[in-house]
Amino acid sequence: MEFISVPYVRLSPGPMFDVLGESDGTPVITIEGAEVYPTNGLLEMTTVSERGGPFGDLTLFEAFTGWLDPDVSVVPTAILYPADTSGDEAQQAGADQFSDSQEKARIAALREVGEPVATKPWVVEVLEDSPAADLLKHGDVILSVDGKQVSGPKQMSRIIRGAGPGARLPIDLRRDGEDRSVSVVTVANPDDPELGYLGITLGVIADSPVTVDFNLDDVGGPSAGLIFSLGIVDKLTPGELLDDRFVAGTGTMDYDGRVGRIGGIVQKMAAAKQNGAVLFLAPAGNCDEVVTGAPDGLQVVPVETLAQARAVLEGTIDPPTCPV
Repeated sequence: MEFISVPYVRLSPGPMFDVLGESDGTPVITIEGAEVYPTNGLLEMTTVSERGGPFGDLTLFEAFTGWLDPDVSVVPTAILYPADTSGDEAQQAGADQFSDSQEKARIAALREVGEPVATKPWVVEVLEDSPAADLLKHGDVILSVDGKQVSGPKQMSRIIRGAGPGARLPIDLRRDGEDRSVSVVTVANPDDPELGYLGITLGVIADSPVTVDFNLDDVGGPSAGLIFSLGIVDKLTPGELLDDRFVAGTGTMDYDGRVGRIGGIVQKMAAAKQNGAVLFLAPAGNCDEVVTGAPDGLQVVPVETLAQARAVLEGTIDPPTCPV
């Protein structure tokens, strides 16, 4: 039984990272272009450790012991990953999500503290064999499409879809600090053949006099957005947001400051409890799992927005609770 492989992924509490601290001697969050205030306390993002699936074989013994551990989940690989996903592909997808979560956190946090932010769409992924496959690259910042300046993915998508199939669209972009132009011919959209399609996934990048850089390697996924945002807010505002507390949490962040549901919250709450956190910020969308899986002795506060999470830490509102 010990050596028999099974098609499952074992999810267990992973390492935590203080976004107000340092990684390899460098601050996790570095800000330039604005006054940065001192912080105190610990503000830690939580993670999930995975074993099995694209990351190697999971034995029946490991799965069995995981089923017996309330802090561990054992999930069929097919639920988490498409068939034949390699470890490298899964790792790259996680890294792309992590990078995108940092940019969303930066935009949401700067807006939360009143800093002016202009936005541009950027290329997160280019699908193989798509019209854009040899013309656009991951990281390209899009300046204009078909002569129209664009400020976000929705606007760019409307232009592409509205052009219909067979349209040649000039695209001005910035790649590695250099401006250049390409021309891409649309094809029929898989969801509606009358609409145009380029086969790209877009994110948003901020254009602001305030720069925010992140220094944290070997972490993937989108769920650190809320904690990254709060770390930026804490550094850019006077006063002590944490009041010397150990706060942990999780949650995706969108450009408008909304907190989104995440996976692995049971493992993340367990990690926070094991490491000594006194308060855990969770997405309100995960309340179903919070009610049944929160560890005894850990205060778990559900939040819907960055502004609400900030108010909870500042003590200007009563902490919300999950409905039972």
